[in-house]
Amino acid sequence: MDELEKVEKLRERANVSYEEAKEALEKSNGDLLDAMVYLEKQGKVKSPEQTSYSTDASEQPKYADVPAIVKEGEERSNEESVGKKLGKMLKKAGRYLNDNHLKVEHKDKIILDIPLWVALIALLAAWWILVILIIISLFCDYRYTIVGTGNNEEVNKVMEKASEFTGQVKDEFKNN
Repeated sequence: MDELEKVEKLRERANVSYEEAKEALEKSNGDLLDAMVYLEKQGKVKSPEQTSYSTDASEQPKYADVPAIVKEGEERSNEESVGKKLGKMLKKAGRYLNDNHLKVEHKDKIILDIPLWVALIALLAAWWILVILIIISLFCDYRYTIVGTGNNEEVNKVMEKASEFTGQVKDEFKNN
């Protein structure tokens, strides 16, 4: 590379005049890198930003400590998303519907014993018919209970009260 090309290249890179580029090359014996260093020392060229890398978080306050980041990530993962909560709730409901049964009894004989999920599907499919049939069956001394692994006491109390109420209505109708 001849002297003119070096001056031109240095002038473009350092954004200096031809005269300053020629002077820098003369002081550095024609070496482009030495000429750039010379211009930096003169303050005619802005030196590139310093970049350093370190594994010590205390040297660079803008960097976080790795264990702190891991702990923060664990805390975020402990917070369940709405989808996960809904999934767990549906799984729990499915388990409850599968593990418990609806029993229909008439005069201490079991007439029907089906899983709750079957009863739920039937109720959703034809609720208007089933509601009427359940009310009529209560007047005919049929009893409904839910048995299984779940805590069914409250539901069974409600169904027992419904049976008692229909019994009272039936008794009042007979007496009048």
